[in-house]
Amino acid sequence: MNPGIPRLTAGLPPGGLPLTAFEEHMLADDRPTHPMVITMRLDFDGPPPLGPLTAAFEATLRNEPLLTARVRRPRSGRPRWVAGEPPRLLFSSLDEVAGEDDSWPGVPPLVDAAHGPVLQAEIVTRPQGWVLLLAVHHAAADGLGIVSFVERWLLAASGRETSQRRQAGSGNLARRGRVAASWWAFVRMLPGLTSGIQGVRQFMGRRVISIRGPADPAASSPANAVGPSCPWRPAVVTITLDETEVSDLEQRERTLGVTANDLLVAAYVAALGEMHAGLPDGADDGWIRIGVPMSLRTKTDYGLPAANRVSMVFLDRRPADRHDHESLVGGIHAEMDLIRSHELGHIFPLTLELGRLLPGGLRRVAERPAPQCTAVLSNLGRCFHRSPLSAPDGPPTLGTSRLTGWWIVPPVRPGTAVAAATHETAGRRTIALHFDPARLQAVDARRLLDATHAALRKTPDGLLVSCHRSPAPARNRP
Repeated sequence: MNPGIPRLTAGLPPGGLPLTAFEEHMLADDRPTHPMVITMRLDFDGPPPLGPLTAAFEATLRNEPLLTARVRRPRSGRPRWVAGEPPRLLFSSLDEVAGEDDSWPGVPPLVDAAHGPVLQAEIVTRPQGWVLLLAVHHAAADGLGIVSFVERWLLAASGRETSQRRQAGSGNLARRGRVAASWWAFVRMLPGLTSGIQGVRQFMGRRVISIRGPADPAASSPANAVGPSCPWRPAVVTITLDETEVSDLEQRERTLGVTANDLLVAAYVAALGEMHAGLPDGADDGWIRIGVPMSLRTKTDYGLPAANRVSMVFLDRRPADRHDHESLVGGIHAEMDLIRSHELGHIFPLTLELGRLLPGGLRRVAERPAPQCTAVLSNLGRCFHRSPLSAPDGPPTLGTSRLTGWWIVPPVRPGTAVAAATHETAGRRTIALHFDPARLQAVDARRLLDATHAALRKTPDGLLVSCHRSPAPARNRP
């Protein structure tokens, strides 16, 4: 084994680190056709500083124990993170990027948490600039953890002075899966958490709509076969709101007393409802279920390296709810307020903890035949905000290169046809939609994204004022 490995994985105990229930669930949910991999693409103009990027990549990984680890399954007990061969930064070049501008150039590598690496990073040079591609197994990190790692890497490559808040430490990794800092703190949370029991029953009992359009014939062609020589490739479409649209969205947030996420989720539900209504079996008796990742990071996670400190909450709505946008946004706002005030984001990891104690463990949970979710929407908020990489209100820069656009998307699982992520950078908000080509064609995914954008823009100012003053009762809890 490379003698540098102990230094690179210094944050792991000698015997390894047990996987949390969420991390183990990501492994159980992993499939060759639907890997639990988060992918990220960043586009830069200008020439790439290859030397500084390579040196900074290796240096930054020394403080990222989970991104340089592997999963070992002992004969007894839980799987554990152990030291592994660190990933290498890959390089390639393309005369042109195949497909649309938001496609994934080339073929992404197979990411295997057991044999590694769990992180794959590649720099693709182009005549117009360069592209940074990342694929990370979701068992190792969540979206915010990956973005923070990239920022630390680029800061190291730039040679800029970094503030202490950008430094990663590994001391908190053992606590990354805990619900509360102590048993007493957990006991104090119990009264609020009990209000989520009804939501668990609804989650198990409701029939969830799974969006399926005409399948893309190319998805089943030999060129897109899944295997060691032809691994899975993500299918992504994006749209970006300019500064004017973002400013308008923020103004409506303040006027209506809701959040950007409330408006985004409502627009997403409306677009999914329209798509479902246009299908031959588009009856309204099922539920559109939106999975919303929720960060569990607290002040005690200050300086945490790339890891999973995330949960999922689930919002159920009928397709017909799209016809009353006022009630739709108001109900989502009220429900998310309830989730936050009662700390119901902890329900999902707690149910996973229970699930791995039952016969069959989390593998049985992951293999439920019915779809558990219609779609996912993750809001990463403001990224690279007030970063030393960025001038005031400007995009991040690296030497003479400037970040011209980027996206990150969560994985999709069987039955969940689409998973979207959104972030705001330099005053612009990008929405990226990762879709399953076996369930949707690219043209249908683009229509869904455009419909979400249209629903987000058409909300009149003042429409929801009465709604947020007297919020509609939450009809579903996670």
